[in-house]
Amino acid sequence: MPIAVIGGVKIHYQVSGEGPAIVLLHGYTGSHQDWAFQIPVLSERYKVVAIDHRGHGKSEAPSSADSYSIEILAQDVRCLLEQLGIGKCCLVGHSMGGFIALELALDHPDMVTALVLVDTSSGEFERVPGYAELRAKLDELARNEGMEAAFEYNATHNPMIRERFERHPQLRQISRQRMLNTTVDGYIYVGRAISQWKPVTYRLSEIKVPTLIFVGEEDTPFHNASQVMKESIANAQLVTVAGVGHSPHEEAPDVFNQALVSFLAGLDLGG
Repeated sequence: MPIAVIGGVKIHYQVSGEGPAIVLLHGYTGSHQDWAFQIPVLSERYKVVAIDHRGHGKSEAPSSADSYSIEILAQDVRCLLEQLGIGKCCLVGHSMGGFIALELALDHPDMVTALVLVDTSSGEFERVPGYAELRAKLDELARNEGMEAAFEYNATHNPMIRERFERHPQLRQISRQRMLNTTVDGYIYVGRAISQWKPVTYRLSEIKVPTLIFVGEEDTPFHNASQVMKESIANAQLVTVAGVGHSPHEEAPDVFNQALVSFLAGLDLGG
């Protein structure tokens, strides 16, 4: 993967295909590999850019908390696109990547031709009861015992995660490996950045580009948030993917890809 140096931080990314630009933004503790089912399909018709956000994947992880915020992550994406000579793109953001996509769409609307939001929100979503205490414990474990210890504790003590693995046991190893590929600093400081991100719900009406929203049928904490985005963004479409949770692009890639490709085919994304 090539490297871009942005604000002194090495950011890894991948570019595939030619055509109008599609930019893929992964979720918390993810990487560009989260889009493994989408990149081959999309790169047949588009230039696909997949980034490892700072602290994730192969990108560098600054060791200070003030080097992380959703706004800073959005700035990384904007600077990368500028370095690549990409002036306009369709943003596809999953979970935390959706937060980043919304920041870019609102603050740099001239750069965004379309928006795809996957199991995300405009900053308001349901938290597991006792989440703050759980999160503090996970950070302590990650720092003192490592990422695997944090993963195992979360898998056992977070009821949402426990239920997800019970329903879809094949996701446990995928999620474990994803955690192990995330740096400790990235895990802790990006987690805090997510909790400190200020909702942008009141600004959603500013978004004028075609917007497609996905939500997994089983991802109940994001149902209301997805509906709010649909109602607040003019002409937004909402697709509920049956039988899956927080990552429909990985859990039901054929269904996801069909809806995504159909949406993109109906747009004029430019060259």
